[in-house]
Order: sequence, then structure tokens, then C-alpha cells
Amino acid sequence: MNPSQAYDRDLHDDDSPAAQGRCSHHPAGDSECTGEAVVSFQDSSGAWQAGCSRALEQLVERGEIEPLGQGA
Repeated sequence: MNPSQAYDRDLHDDDSPAAQGRCSHHPAGDSECTGEAVVSFQDSSGAWQAGCSRALEQLVERGEIEPLGQGA
């Protein structure tokens, strides 16, 4: 299970959608995406991604990331 925390712009590459406060988990135009990043999380390769509230729910349900507040 990968770590997660409340969205933190400083964790993301400057030119990425995540650094701009947008969800980088869902593809552009995904109808499930709420757009605004609420969580920062490490993906399976260790890179920091950002997720909207729906991405957070999906990733926690699949056991891919820790629920917010459960990390070290």
C-alpha cells in the first residue's frame, strides 16, 4: 500500500497537472473525475501523483493507497 497525504503542491513536478492542483490520476475528460486535487500519493513507481476526491475513494477501495490520516 502506497503512502498518501492531503494534497501538497510541493511534492509535484512544476509543469505537471498535479502541481496546478488538478487530478493526475484520471485521464482528461473522465466523467468520474471531480478535477480538483485533494490528495497527494505515491504511485507504484514511487512518483507523486494527485487525485480528486473520487480518485481517493477508488484508490483506497482497491487498497492501492493509504486512507488520508493513516500514514506516518
